[in-house]
Amino acid sequence: MSEDEFSVVYGPWAEWLRTAANVKGTPVDYVALALLSTASAVIGNARWASPWEGWKEPPVLWAMLVGDPSAGKSPALDAVMDPVKEIERQLSEDYKLRRQQWEGEDEIAAIALAQWKADAKRAIADGDEAPRKPTAADAGEPPVRERISISDATTEKVASLLAATWRGLLLSRDELAGWLSSMDRYSGGGDRPFWLEAYGGRSYTVDRKSSPEPIIVDHMTVAVLGGTQPDKLASLLVKTDDDGLLARFLTVFPDPVPLARPAAQIDDATLRLAIERLRGLPSAFDEMGNKRPFFVPMTSEAADALQEFRKQCREWEAEANGIFKGHIGKLPGLAVRVSCVLAHLDWAAQANSPFPDHIEAEHVGRACHLVGEHLRQHAYRAYGAVEPPEEVKNARKLATIIQRERPRTVSIREIQRRGLSGLQTSRNVEAALGTLERFDWLRRSAEETGGRPRIFYVVNPRLWEEA
Repeated sequence: MSEDEFSVVYGPWAEWLRTAANVKGTPVDYVALALLSTASAVIGNARWASPWEGWKEPPVLWAMLVGDPSAGKSPALDAVMDPVKEIERQLSEDYKLRRQQWEGEDEIAAIALAQWKADAKRAIADGDEAPRKPTAADAGEPPVRERISISDATTEKVASLLAATWRGLLLSRDELAGWLSSMDRYSGGGDRPFWLEAYGGRSYTVDRKSSPEPIIVDHMTVAVLGGTQPDKLASLLVKTDDDGLLARFLTVFPDPVPLARPAAQIDDATLRLAIERLRGLPSAFDEMGNKRPFFVPMTSEAADALQEFRKQCREWEAEANGIFKGHIGKLPGLAVRVSCVLAHLDWAAQANSPFPDHIEAEHVGRACHLVGEHLRQHAYRAYGAVEPPEEVKNARKLATIIQRERPRTVSIREIQRRGLSGLQTSRNVEAALGTLERFDWLRRSAEETGGRPRIFYVVNPRLWEEA
């Protein structure tokens, strides 16, 4: 992405992102994606995007920063998470004060409750009507410790936090591969469905052994942010079930930046104020008075731009395969989420501006360019770190021979005689030749010999014309 394109996509945050990346000595793509994911969690259930009737998307974004250990993933996370941790420290102090006050009120309520029970018991013994329970005998529910982020938690704990705070959470981890590969180790396979629901913002119920009452979450809304190394991602992609979990991640895999001493300072206060503004976004309420997301509609022009992007994604999807194909299928929804986050980040950067009541075409255009033109290429590079299937590796060996020797035909027996690693059995050679045939390098043919026909493969002469 060029400097001009970056400025357009990130708008009022472009310069802050460049400065943060410079100070931390990290690629700006790392900091930018960390900002988007964190902001999406802070917005949470307060604002969902609605491109048109029947389509509602929570804003939460799952972000994966791919790179070698020295690439600067952790410093990029720190640039965004440090202001979040400062806010959480203040929330913790506020909670302690509220908890202390509540405990005092609860002690008084316990005395009032004991007195009411004694009075009621005496009245019943005397044949009189028992007094009504006084309001002072109940201190109410204890205060809730507000949270923005978590680093690790069981599914039951995450559900409990979401039920208590309602808004949403950010799961932030330095290393995502370990979390992804181990999420089913102790849960009997229940974690992956849980996290798929957390991405979609759907309702969820967790039954507890320790309590007859289940945990009911109206909107499971959790953003995920973290890094991983290319080899760990490759191992994860090979071993994982193709259930769409990985396809939901926005991924950046940039080249490392040159080592240099920073020439500026990060303005933590600006980001902290923006996060506070996002946390202050009010929710909507249903007819029963319960909280629900405020659905932010798209303008007609924004919906038209999104529809054009959906058509483009359909073309990309037809050319993709494997997990990358699944990722392409998620791009329209991701563009909707990113457009919602960008719209509210723009708003958060401008003091005293009114809440966004629509998602404009410019927000959709910026989101589609980021997701479709930029991050799609990063995802392709990240998924390309996966070890290719054996037949593909063997097909590459044969392609090299064909390009070098330019034969008119090749046969299974001729390849076997070369004694190449991985191409010593007829089965492996036939699989490799079949791969080249699918890509129109070869055409399978047969020659009658009076007995069993001789099978050979004709090399496409257009290979030499194109060369």
